Amino acid sequence: MRVLEREGLSGLSVRGVAAEAGIAAASLRRAFATQHALREFCLQLIEDRVTARIAALELTGRALVDGLLLQLLPLDKERRLELVAQVQLGVLSLTDSALRPAAIRLSEGVDRVCHVALQLLAEAGQFNPGRDPDYEAQRLRALLDGIAMHGLWSGELPEAGPMLRVLSRHLDELAGP
Repeated sequence: MRVLEREGLSGLSVRGVAAEAGIAAASLRRAFATQHALREFCLQLIEDRVTARIAALELTGRALVDGLLLQLLPLDKERRLELVAQVQLGVLSLTDSALRPAAIRLSEGVDRVCHVALQLLAEAGQFNPGRDPDYEAQRLRALLDGIAMHGLWSGELPEAGPMLRVLSRHLDELAGP
């Protein structure tokens, strides 16, 4: 994924990744026989990394909600790298029908995190039962996507404060009418 971040889609090749890893391209071709396999692996790796970070959270209530959602924002080098790769491969999937299912799976995972976050808020009494959870999950997803993209455009590692304030205020407002 570092190759993808540094060189873009044109640099994401078995040869480029092998050079980055310091191994022979032929060795890497055993694992990734095609460009598609390498691209699909990148999307799966993003999902696996985020899932592992989420599984390692030992929080409850609102702290868990915050922790879940923060895994999706470019707040450190690893998460920034994942987001850059997700955006580039996601855009490619719009014209690459073979890659599209993997990109959709990753996107659906983000949707699931948004739904789980709202369920956790409801369990903690911090989600107004008069609100439509499906609609609010869509709003939360749109907000996260916007914050994440703004974070990418803000520089190498964006300042976390503004992103966190916007997200926190939105979550606070979900308890109200």
